[in-house]
Amino acid sequence: MRVTLGAGQHAAKVTREEEKSSGSCGARPGSWRCAGLALAALISAAASAQTTPEQSGFADFAFASELGSGIYSIDGRTIQVYQLPLYYRLRKAAPYGGRPGIKITLPVTFGFFNFQPSDLLHLDIPTSVNALSLEPGVELDYWINDSWHVYPYVKGGVTWGSSSQINATIYGTGVRSDYRFEAFDAYGLWRAELVYAGVRYHDAALPNDYFTRLRNGVELRRTVDWNWDERKSQFAPYVFGDYYFHAPEDPASGLSSRSFQFEVGLMWGLAPMPKILGLDLPRLGIGYRSAGTLSGWRLVIGDPF
Repeated sequence: MRVTLGAGQHAAKVTREEEKSSGSCGARPGSWRCAGLALAALISAAASAQTTPEQSGFADFAFASELGSGIYSIDGRTIQVYQLPLYYRLRKAAPYGGRPGIKITLPVTFGFFNFQPSDLLHLDIPTSVNALSLEPGVELDYWINDSWHVYPYVKGGVTWGSSSQINATIYGTGVRSDYRFEAFDAYGLWRAELVYAGVRYHDAALPNDYFTRLRNGVELRRTVDWNWDERKSQFAPYVFGDYYFHAPEDPASGLSSRSFQFEVGLMWGLAPMPKILGLDLPRLGIGYRSAGTLSGWRLVIGDPF
């Protein structure tokens, strides 16, 4: 599978008739329906700015859980990938190097092929899931100081594709460091992560694969007085770089085999973010990733790294 880290093929257009049928947003600029239409329009506008790098005929999502939520272009088709970061906290961390916190992670990743951003405007919901993975794990939380936390973790699970031939067992372990700071009147996050992840296909004819990656990323969140439904807007430029000590060898993995790659982009959200069923709605953003033949634009849903 070659992933171009891009968006859809065409920008969606809302006609006057559609605006009338969806309700008078002009009369109620702060309504959640209008907010949804505005976010969909943002995605659609960004989707028109994509590149078309070299592609191949693979359609495998062995490392879908490592891609991150977003809209990607794969072999001329688009796929929308979502990650639900479900978890259960068994114990909170004690401060300043005390007893670590314990969290049971239950992340679920799923994707829909042939997604178009204009589907959001018409509330068209996909009827089938084309990629699904479940990779539960255990994560510890070491509270080093008020600005710095370290999270070692281990996880393992399964992934299912649109074809049973590419079903696989996935696993990984690593350690993540989050350091928070203030700079330029903004709240910053410096995240460093070392991860080892692998895949073992259920079909013996397919080669197993793994990778080892060091990631460093920085994000600066700044709140501005641009209100939406009494919530302030928050913009966050970000950049991260990945170095693969061992890159995936199988092009069907969905990850670039280039040793060094980076991404730069801009996120947008509200402060605080509204909730649905107790979960924060994801932020939106757009970024450009330099990754050799897999370079291109990515529409970001949630966190950039």
